[in-house]
Amino acid sequence: MSKSPKSKLGPVLITGGNGFTSYHIIAKILAEEPDCVIHSLDVNIDRNRHANSNVHYHLTDISSAEDVNRIMELAKPVTIFHTASPEFSDAPVSAYRSIIVDGVQHLLKAAAKVGSVRALINTSTSGVINDNHTDLIDATEDMPILRPPQQQRAYCIAKADAEDAIQAANRNGGTDDHGILTCHIRPCLAFGEHDVGALGKMVAVARQGRSRFQMGNGQNPYDFVYIGNLADAHLLAAHALLEAWGKPRPATDPVDGECFNITNDDPWLFWDFQRAVAAQTGNPVRTEDIVVIPKWVGLAMGFLSEWIVWAISGGSRVPNMTREGIRFSTLIRTLNINKAKRVLGYRPTVGMQEGIERSVRWFMEHTGDEA
Repeated sequence: MSKSPKSKLGPVLITGGNGFTSYHIIAKILAEEPDCVIHSLDVNIDRNRHANSNVHYHLTDISSAEDVNRIMELAKPVTIFHTASPEFSDAPVSAYRSIIVDGVQHLLKAAAKVGSVRALINTSTSGVINDNHTDLIDATEDMPILRPPQQQRAYCIAKADAEDAIQAANRNGGTDDHGILTCHIRPCLAFGEHDVGALGKMVAVARQGRSRFQMGNGQNPYDFVYIGNLADAHLLAAHALLEAWGKPRPATDPVDGECFNITNDDPWLFWDFQRAVAAQTGNPVRTEDIVVIPKWVGLAMGFLSEWIVWAISGGSRVPNMTREGIRFSTLIRTLNINKAKRVLGYRPTVGMQEGIERSVRWFMEHTGDEA
């Protein structure tokens, strides 16, 4: 028996469309649906562009209701991929609220008003269930979202509030079969081509010959996800929502109103990943050359770094080394993805080693000696 054709995704609106994750989501959409009309809104439209006449880039601030309404009316999307988010470590706390929380409200109101939207896929974070002090081991989606005082990270508090708003909008807040259907993708640490954040920093460290330094004992398993696999998960969720639209919510394994952990289903030791990146840059680290810095020493260094940068910049800059970053690299963070496998049919198609090779190759070809 032949499978029924997939639902058409387009027209598509993608927020933060010039970001790392969105670049790959757009690539997957175009590969699957070449004639799809895609409208991207972002505050920086000069990076990560696709040279395709069907992709329209709009200089837009999601924290502005007027901007969002204007693009929503222009796009009249069927599917929305909401990925817009300030950089995790660089933005001020005020940006987390205005972009993540206020931006979601603007998006939901505009979507309800335009009347064309059937599916909204929200890119959230697994950080909403972790305090960055406690190990996260084989975590499932039914773990409670953390709130203050347990959760101190402004970014994750804002992301949790955004999840709540999008959750409340599912089926127009009730059982409306024809209301907008929503779900959340919660990725682990994503890496891949165009990742100038986490992976870009790892490549820079490797090129500087500093990958031999390790914080903590290095025995902390970590989940990563190659960005192409993460983009696949977004499209799977979109198709599942579109198939569910107009139908009663099933009693078992619903898609709408749910969140899904996404990983490569292959945890690595955190510092083994860093050294695998280094090896691909041509700067391998021998076991006997590894320099282990105790976690407590790293935390002390992070505190000192934070204090010095704060004093010099008057609080306007974020240091390269922070206590949060030290904890991030020394905790266990693994996620269970059985739900995404069962409900979405998600399977990572690019393995960890291949993903690292592809990613570092892109950096070596596109960033020269400055990455």
